[in-house]
Amino acid sequence: MRQTMARKRGLTATLKRRWWIFPIVLTLVAAALVLRALSAPLAVSASVTDGDHTVVRSSSVALTFNQDMDVASVTKGFRIIPSVPYTMVVKSPRAFEFRPQLEPDTAYKVQVIGARKGVGFGSENYSVAFRTEPAPKVTGATFNDGPLADGQQAVALRGKLKVAFSQPMDPARTPIVLDGAAVDAKSITWDATGQSATLAVTLTHSRTHTLLVPKTATNRKQDLVVANWTLGFTTVVQVPSAGSTARIGASGAPIIIQIENSSQPTVRPQTGMQQADMIYEYISEFGIPRLSAIYWHVPTSLIGPVRSCRLITVQLEQMYRGMIFCSGANDYVLGQVWKWPNVVYDYAYMYPFMYRASDRYAPHNVIARPDQLTAKVAGSALPALNYDIAPAHPDVPLPGATPATSVSIPQHGAVWRYDANSHEYLKWQDGAPFTNVGTGQVHAKNLIIEHVQSRLDLNPANTGVHHTYNTEYYELAGEGTADIYSDGGVIHATWKHPNRDLPVVYYDASGNPVDLNTGLTWVHVIGSDQ
Repeated sequence: MRQTMARKRGLTATLKRRWWIFPIVLTLVAAALVLRALSAPLAVSASVTDGDHTVVRSSSVALTFNQDMDVASVTKGFRIIPSVPYTMVVKSPRAFEFRPQLEPDTAYKVQVIGARKGVGFGSENYSVAFRTEPAPKVTGATFNDGPLADGQQAVALRGKLKVAFSQPMDPARTPIVLDGAAVDAKSITWDATGQSATLAVTLTHSRTHTLLVPKTATNRKQDLVVANWTLGFTTVVQVPSAGSTARIGASGAPIIIQIENSSQPTVRPQTGMQQADMIYEYISEFGIPRLSAIYWHVPTSLIGPVRSCRLITVQLEQMYRGMIFCSGANDYVLGQVWKWPNVVYDYAYMYPFMYRASDRYAPHNVIARPDQLTAKVAGSALPALNYDIAPAHPDVPLPGATPATSVSIPQHGAVWRYDANSHEYLKWQDGAPFTNVGTGQVHAKNLIIEHVQSRLDLNPANTGVHHTYNTEYYELAGEGTADIYSDGGVIHATWKHPNRDLPVVYYDASGNPVDLNTGLTWVHVIGSDQ
């Protein structure tokens, strides 16, 4: 015990005598640490991996050093090849974020040359190479599972529009714009991959529509598309209807039938007119009006009196592609109509489609049987229609209409008066109510007064049954003016018919196609020589 205590007293005395050693040791240790810090190797890492070929174009390049750096040397030493604009954010002396404006599908090399420590010796040269992934883009569009191309014509009015993308997209940040208005995101269905967006659409007829995916569209990696994607297409022409969905056969081709409208005894009242979808009225010859009635739905009442075809019937057939039923026509007219084979059936052929009624005088007594007409058209395998038939819909006011409760057509001896209770126009002709068997006074939902070029066709072959007179030719192709009446109002419109193989379209003052209300549409064709 005494020896141990003696040794401790001796060590203490020695340390007291050599106290000056401690500052030297501490100084050496501190110097060693400083030297180590000053000479420690630099290390740097980047947020992108060397050799990566799928870098998102909107990525930032973050550089992280293991020591505090001289900020100026890092910022001045930064290079990106090829050169692009960039911004820089100094997060700390060890962390730097460069935000370059990268192009898609492009190889880049990022370098930092001569980056120095904030304190000490040594500098660092660093590089990393990568490639940006291709930008997301629209790869195509379909409508009702068929390809939809820019400039496409005769696109259906109702169906499913699908847009396909090259990469999974962020639905919340990928708008689809139709005709200048963003489609409600809730009405867009995305598939599980995020590469297909589907929406059910109902389009306006007879106009050009535009589809847009803007350059703000973003994929799931938050990468933007490079540019706006646009596609324009034109929808099919639409014809008005009385609203029935009961079509005649698989093709939907209509019955087109000639109905007499002279003032001869037993002609009036006619039958079957009120069930038609459209009726064209025009002067045949000698100032006598004639009717061409069109039925896209199955008629149920007798139709007549049926009379002969005229030159205008040829153009109506070319427009509407139905089957014509008539009672006679001169060889010239029949020759024109027969350019569309198997579409003309004449009473003279003695088919069961028509018969002579005993309660009317000949030749004003040919009556058509609706069931026979329907069966013949339905069984004839006519080509599918290249236009749309308007479904029943609530009334839509004519845009910019002015009140019009009475319409006079002196060329046809006709007057229409608006009935506010039924919201339809009632017809008078030659001073008397114009009636239809079984339904009373004829009423129409829409009236169209269409002005066209016309002439007396002096072709020697275009003469009547007695070869003593010529009939009128109306030019329904081209364009001209029209007055349209509906729901007690009238607008001045322009009709355009550039393609004889499609129906005519009526446009309002703003250039938009006119939507005609559900019901019978009666067209008075007024020739330039009348």
